[in-house]
Amino acid sequence: MQHPSKIIKELGIAPLKKLGQNFQIDTHAVANAADNIPRGAKILEIGPGLGAWTEIFLARGHAMVLCEKDRTLAARLTDLYRDDNRVTVVGGDFLEHDVSQPPLSECSAAIGNLPFYVTSELLLRVVVDAKQIKNALFGIQREVAERIASGRGSSLAIALAAHGRITPVGKISRSSFYPIPNVDAAMIAFERREATERPHLRLLLKAAFWGKRKTLAVALKKNPFWPTSHLGDEWLKRIAAAPATVSALLTLRADQIGVEDFCALYDYLNT
Repeated sequence: MQHPSKIIKELGIAPLKKLGQNFQIDTHAVANAADNIPRGAKILEIGPGLGAWTEIFLARGHAMVLCEKDRTLAARLTDLYRDDNRVTVVGGDFLEHDVSQPPLSECSAAIGNLPFYVTSELLLRVVVDAKQIKNALFGIQREVAERIASGRGSSLAIALAAHGRITPVGKISRSSFYPIPNVDAAMIAFERREATERPHLRLLLKAAFWGKRKTLAVALKKNPFWPTSHLGDEWLKRIAAAPATVSALLTLRADQIGVEDFCALYDYLNT
């Protein structure tokens, strides 16, 4: 593929900071991690940009749905893959698309070099909402990747770990992008596991991580989120009557416990 600077010059555009456009030049790390997506899986690619990741997975024989927000780049992708019946290009913001409807619902895997400014929202939409996605491979900011892979420390890490396994699978230097971002990137792989449905887990996590230095007991009793939910009063009653095992958790801060304990707390609150 041509250097991104030459392509965007020919298109008469410039990288847009508001879309987090840093186009990947060196894709060796992506190629090395590609086996995390099963052969034969139909892939949803979020923000394909100039198609650097797209080329790797098409070469592996995958059918793909490319969701590109930038209108100029979406038009270029449509023209580029016009004669390839394996490729469907969908314009617009991925977060505004219904993941339960075709063609997104037809995909069992997802990939993408995700914009750093909206990483959390994109990961939650894929992992929590798009349950047809069984495997994923994403490039994200390295520090965020490390926190997520730990399965603790943030509401995002807990929410993702509750649905499957997150594994770090490679590092990407900032010099691998054009223009060069201010931080390095890393890749994470996601593998979904069959899990108990916990539809209100994110509400619990929002409350738990409210006030970073507060214990769970204080955060859960004083958070501003539960009064707006019908679950709040019932959960507070359950906390007041908590057995010793749950009471012990309540003396800790949210960033001190992992996904297993949060799931156990959720299950107690909803029994």
